Amino acid sequence: MKKKSIITALLALVSLGANAQLESVKELTMKSEYFSHERQVLIYTPGGYQQYDQTYYDVIYVFDAQDRTMFDLVHCLLNIACKPDPDGGRSTSFIIVGICSPTLWDIDYFRNDDYLPMPLHGNNGLFKEGGHYGKSPDLKKFVKNELMPYVKKNYRTSGRTLGIGHSLSASFVLDCMITDELFDDYIAVSPNCCYDEYRLAADIEGYQFKSRKSPRFIYASMAREIEKEPDYWGDEWKTGWERVSTILKDKSHFNENTVTSVHTFPDYDHYGSFMPSVTAALNDYIVFGAKNLVGYFGEGTSPVHIELRGKNLPNDIYITGNQDALGNWDAKGIKMNLVNDSIAAIDLRLHLPAQFKFTRGSWEREAIIKNADAGNHIIHDAEHTTRIYRLWERNSWMGEEQ
Repeated sequence: MKKKSIITALLALVSLGANAQLESVKELTMKSEYFSHERQVLIYTPGGYQQYDQTYYDVIYVFDAQDRTMFDLVHCLLNIACKPDPDGGRSTSFIIVGICSPTLWDIDYFRNDDYLPMPLHGNNGLFKEGGHYGKSPDLKKFVKNELMPYVKKNYRTSGRTLGIGHSLSASFVLDCMITDELFDDYIAVSPNCCYDEYRLAADIEGYQFKSRKSPRFIYASMAREIEKEPDYWGDEWKTGWERVSTILKDKSHFNENTVTSVHTFPDYDHYGSFMPSVTAALNDYIVFGAKNLVGYFGEGTSPVHIELRGKNLPNDIYITGNQDALGNWDAKGIKMNLVNDSIAAIDLRLHLPAQFKFTRGSWEREAIIKNADAGNHIIHDAEHTTRIYRLWERNSWMGEEQ
């Protein structure tokens, strides 16, 4: 796989030079049946999104995006600080959706309303009389029943999702995992694990993590709130974190394809830890994708039709990928049918998600694709099983003379 990885890196440089399309952020205002006020949403698409019409993207949902720095930091880190695993092949480009909590005083609704459930143990602490809480089930419904369908309908999404939260929104993200499995993967930065008499900690301790059979990534971190003065947040905060982190560190609670990552950042305060924590989390997540998702596929199979189009196509075009029907990453995997001098095609039954590349029989002669990014090409679900890839008109194959 080393030669394939080096070639993939070179392909990324070729694509970067040829693609002038920049990242973009769209701001939306969405009506919701679950709220009396409109919801503000940000949607980031990576550079090349319009050009790479055969690439379908994983989606990262970032909470507390009313703090725009948190939302922007995620896509900036993915472009600058987070590096792909050299033996990977999965794309490191994502669609990123920011979910904003209201900041207007006139609607009498605040961030805590979004992230706290109704209390089970009386009105005290965060749930004291006159406090803001109780709407977290509605936020889950908004995300699941309105926002996610909107993103799926209007963007090319893979179906895989990651939720990111900080502080109370980190608590909400973890609660989404144990009560709804709303996302596939989770990043929780400095979560409050002690509210409502350690309710979240107790729920995590009782959750059956092994019930999920497909790969999963779970990251949690804490800053110096659990240290002593000057920023100590109290024994309850520390105890809640210790209960949750103890579970996440114990690999016996998880299947082998679940990756958990737990970190502390004693040199950073509660808010300041977001940057180093998310940097570490996203780097771990990219490695998880390269090692745990590249080889994963489901049990059933679906019929797929794949074409490669270009000028004066040679007769020796192969497709190879992550399963027997694709040659198991042998560079000379399955030979494609030359329909004419501009179309090579193949019909297969594949386990999904299927990941693959095109070659001329060796990794030194990998195809350079114009309308998909340089990661592995992936068919994720049975709704999008016809794919048409186009070679660059110039330098269609690695190893060709410039």
